[in-house]
Amino acid sequence: MSPTTNRMVAILGLASLAFAGVPAAASAGGATLYELTENMRLDNLARPTQRTASAALQGTAQIGTGICPTALIGLLQMFSLPTGASCTVTAFAESDVAIQTGTGAFIGGFAVVVNTDNAADAPEMVVMTGKFHADMQVEADASGKMLPLIRITDGTVAPTDVLGVPVAYVGSYFPGLTPEMFPAASFGGVFRLPFALDESGKKKKPGKAMDTFYLADDGGLIKIDKDELSLGYANVRVEIVF
Repeated sequence: MSPTTNRMVAILGLASLAFAGVPAAASAGGATLYELTENMRLDNLARPTQRTASAALQGTAQIGTGICPTALIGLLQMFSLPTGASCTVTAFAESDVAIQTGTGAFIGGFAVVVNTDNAADAPEMVVMTGKFHADMQVEADASGKMLPLIRITDGTVAPTDVLGVPVAYVGSYFPGLTPEMFPAASFGGVFRLPFALDESGKKKKPGKAMDTFYLADDGGLIKIDKDELSLGYANVRVEIVF
């Protein structure tokens, strides 16, 4: 066998030992993503009833969650690919929301990415992909006024490919791995929409070079950190709980 083949056989042999004790799934943890771009449309400019949008997001997920399985980290280490304390995740999503009620849903796909060739750039090499869907509801106060909070419910996320291999066949390519190590998972969470306040404490349209906030679950203000900005604009923050 060639040196390359010998190395691959050795890696896969070690992998079968390393994954022998890997649990099939974890039941806790979360992820935080930020909406980097959004394209929104209304069904009728004069009297809109539906709001549709597509968005690109990026963030991180805790190891052991549905979008950062423990088995994936072990596999990356076997192939000397970068790993860290969390997974970097990118996602593309489409949503449809009824304007009057704030009720809607979203679907999309995600990728776990690692940095292999340029440490100054964002991670971009895809090592796992998957799909997701969930319901969403814009929250309102006691008077019925909608708040900058959108609750996520009944979510499901499912890995589909690992290093280009469909999850159903990971055991054939990576001895020691099983499809059960990459299960579908339920999730919920919240979208926190950014807003700004004027001197009197009233909301005003956010823009660059001004303090912006998220609304906390208890009604308090969460000041948006500089790391939560994109090209100077505050991002929608998506908090996912598995």
